[in-house]
Amino acid sequence: MVIHDKNKQKRGLSFVPKLTLRVILGATLVAPMALQAAVWLPQELAVVDLVNLQRSFHDLDPVQRDDRLHDSALAHSQSMADYNFFSHTTLAGPNTGSTPGERIIDGGYDPDGWGENIAAGQGRAWPTYNTPSAAIDAAHDVMYGTEDFDEINDFFTSNFDLGASNWDTLGAGLDGSHWDAWYDETGGSGGWMGSAGHRNTILNGLFDDLGVGYVWDGADTPPIQLDSGSFADPLYTYWTQHFAFGDSVEEPAPVPLPAAFWLLGSGLLGMVWVGRRREASV
Repeated sequence: MVIHDKNKQKRGLSFVPKLTLRVILGATLVAPMALQAAVWLPQELAVVDLVNLQRSFHDLDPVQRDDRLHDSALAHSQSMADYNFFSHTTLAGPNTGSTPGERIIDGGYDPDGWGENIAAGQGRAWPTYNTPSAAIDAAHDVMYGTEDFDEINDFFTSNFDLGASNWDTLGAGLDGSHWDAWYDETGGSGGWMGSAGHRNTILNGLFDDLGVGYVWDGADTPPIQLDSGSFADPLYTYWTQHFAFGDSVEEPAPVPLPAAFWLLGSGLLGMVWVGRRREASV
């Protein structure tokens, strides 16, 4: 996670590798690419819905879908898949060295602040884990670290007596300490909500707009380059969330594609940059 205002900057990246190939990065990131009409995949739309569900439990306004942020997020996910890396910084390809803020601005969004979460490997179907899960299952996996409602609900019920009746009520009454416990229970693969840095980005009251980019790469070829070291196994799925505020437009109607798409289990990373044009608690 990175916090930045125009006078000073604090940086702190948390990277959580896991042997089961679930990676989580939380950061602010943007990729350049502006399409006239963005096509949102079912996995991406499902993630937006889950983000707004969790925000609603904390009395936060929903974020709206932004095509520019979708395109920049998708471009970064595609770049990671095409050039076999996992990082907030573009480590290979024609845009090597580009940063999240540069990609968001190049994508056409002029932010007062932005945030990025990335992940890879979530949304693979059991038992082979080399085919994509259904869209909503993949979204649950990247957000919560599991596709199994009973698994996560039994944990919150048995440990805190805070069970949910279904996926739509999961998260009601939970605070950071509960999600941190879930993160520990899963050995660091508790999804974006299980990781404090990524969760703080999702629940940041400053953000108005969100883009989500999801890519399935069935021919993913290791090693997958990291900022330091590499993964020796394919990740298959690459996810990017771009949050921002300061340049909102009227929300267009979504253009969904058929639901036969793919996902995987992976890693997460997060960053946040905020300019001081308005005050809000993070």
